Amino acid sequence: MKRKNKKTFFAKINKGLIHFYNSLEFPFSPSRKIIRKQKANLKNNSNNYWVKDLLRTNQIMKKFYKRSELIVNNFEQIYAFTFKSRDGLNLSGFTYEVNPNSNKWVIACHWFSGHKNWALHHSIIFTKMGYNVMVFDFRGHGYSDNFSTTLGMKEENDLMGAVDWLKENRKIDSLALMGTSMGGFVVNFASLRYAKEFEKLNLKFIISDSTYVSVYSLILHTKNIYLKFLSKKRIKQIANKVIDKNNKYEDAFDFYDVNILKTIDKMKNPVFFPTLFFHSIDDKVTAVSDTYELIIKRKFQEDDHLIFNYCMHTQCMRIHFKIMNYKIAEFILKFNKDKTLFDKVVSDWELLVFDKKDINSIKLK
Repeated sequence: MKRKNKKTFFAKINKGLIHFYNSLEFPFSPSRKIIRKQKANLKNNSNNYWVKDLLRTNQIMKKFYKRSELIVNNFEQIYAFTFKSRDGLNLSGFTYEVNPNSNKWVIACHWFSGHKNWALHHSIIFTKMGYNVMVFDFRGHGYSDNFSTTLGMKEENDLMGAVDWLKENRKIDSLALMGTSMGGFVVNFASLRYAKEFEKLNLKFIISDSTYVSVYSLILHTKNIYLKFLSKKRIKQIANKVIDKNNKYEDAFDFYDVNILKTIDKMKNPVFFPTLFFHSIDDKVTAVSDTYELIIKRKFQEDDHLIFNYCMHTQCMRIHFKIMNYKIAEFILKFNKDKTLFDKVVSDWELLVFDKKDINSIKLK
């Protein structure tokens, strides 16, 4: 029986934002000549649909982010594939294996209305610390099945499908997870619900960037930001209406229960993995209070966090490039214990040298 793609409010928002973001990416598109040349240089010239997209996002890293460090240079190390989510959807992913002698892996997850290239660029620091990277498109995103998004609940099946593929096709000595916004929610949520599986895979730590703790808090925050002229009571009524509408399309769960804090409360002995949290006080999409609440609820000594005073949603990597990457590399070092790699990336990327381009980052921190 064919699955029906439900046109929920969340799905409509996702579709609209994807069209909007695609229009912003389009000016960075490479010429056909450059695409043909890059494809011709690949030894394995099959399944190379991703070349055009990666050339485009490379240009974004160079011209918009102005961070050449985040450019993906080794196209030969990209391996594209499809896999199944745990609930049977076809998903698109690829690995970036620039450390072929390493069995250390990070699975990086993109944000709502984003795609896997963003997760790859934002996790490049891992490759400098000896890791290989796996990224994928969530359902309803990129090249994966165009199925309704649930803002994280069913998307955990996508992450766990990626885990299954990696476990079956690559050797894993140690694992890390990274997620931004919806991706952050998914890695935090799934690491709780599938803790035993992750323990067996030697999950060392998690990087969480601008997460939210529940779908309800996400909607409430965005309504508070963009509908300031309404009373708090009215905003809550609107948030409840949005949740109730989307609940009509879901039989398996209640959107009100898609909540990390409630999940922790329901567990007798929740298992936590060391997590480095990033967020911005003035995030207009996800509330920094969600990250604070999660840190307080966890009470886990091995957690760490860095909260910026200013940053657009999902853009800490761009606006606070050096500060954020130094913090990530420092956190990885706790588990990696390879000071040589740490010192090299700090030197090569000049993470402790602040030029004119970095002044705003320091002022806004």
